[in-house]
Amino acid sequence: MTFSPARHLTPLLRPPQVNLDAGHAARRQAQHARVRDFLDYYIGIHPSEALPARTAFDPAAIPRLLPNLVLAEVVRQPGATLPRFRIKVAGEEVVQALRMPLIGRFLDEIANTTEPTARFPIESRHSVVENGCMIYRRGQPRMRFSLDYAEVEYAHCPLAEDGVTVDHIVSIIYYKALESVIG
Repeated sequence: MTFSPARHLTPLLRPPQVNLDAGHAARRQAQHARVRDFLDYYIGIHPSEALPARTAFDPAAIPRLLPNLVLAEVVRQPGATLPRFRIKVAGEEVVQALRMPLIGRFLDEIANTTEPTARFPIESRHSVVENGCMIYRRGQPRMRFSLDYAEVEYAHCPLAEDGVTVDHIVSIIYYKALESVIG
């Protein structure tokens, strides 16, 4: 197959139904109640013919989940092949896990790029932008946090004002503490 730079730069969006199906699959796998509740809400605002718009996402409708939410704006810069992600909202649990101010900062400025694992939060969001499809993961942390966690469960979900072009990513992130930390 021949590599086409123009094709590589154009997001290969899947039909919105694929994202909705991924949301349902993640909902069935989700272990923590906050993650399940978030996925229920996201699925509920997701139209069948398009991705949900940022304006459809109302944080006031899910106040119990706010400590675990992150809203990142997708910033496309002229001449850049990949977008950057500016944190617009970061819940208290997320801020505590990273122990640094997040709001208004770009994700690539926050991540310690000298660590190989620091690219995971950026690369996973690039995948959401390129595919127009949410990502769900549960397992051992793949990056360092200020505290040790036994498990991290998250979903990065696309939002698109025009229903197609991902312009925001809303994430739920749940950190499960090690037993020795809470015991």
